[in-house]
Amino acid sequence: METTRGKIASLTQSKADMEQSKRDLEVKRESLIKELEQVNQEIADVDNKLSQLPTALQQLEAEKQEQARQTYQLHKSIKIVLGSTEADIKEIQNADDIHLHAIFVIQNAIGSL
Repeated sequence: METTRGKIASLTQSKADMEQSKRDLEVKRESLIKELEQVNQEIADVDNKLSQLPTALQQLEAEKQEQARQTYQLHKSIKIVLGSTEADIKEIQNADDIHLHAIFVIQNAIGSL
């Protein structure tokens, strides 16, 4: 059987262990409180950003509508170019033929000097 002195020593040690455990838990609690405060701040930051989203979306939608309106106006102002690519190529070829003929005439005139 344990003596009274042994029981006292055991209870005293147990008390010291419990007090140390309590101090450790209090330190842990303070750390968790700080972490919780940080998480709460991060949640508040995200909530703030979320609250700004509707306004940002409305602004972007308005910009999109304005760009669509401008595109429509530009599309309406496009003038049809008459003629075709083939006609343009023919005109360029005719100009080149005239140019080459002029060079040929000049070369012949210089050559006959």
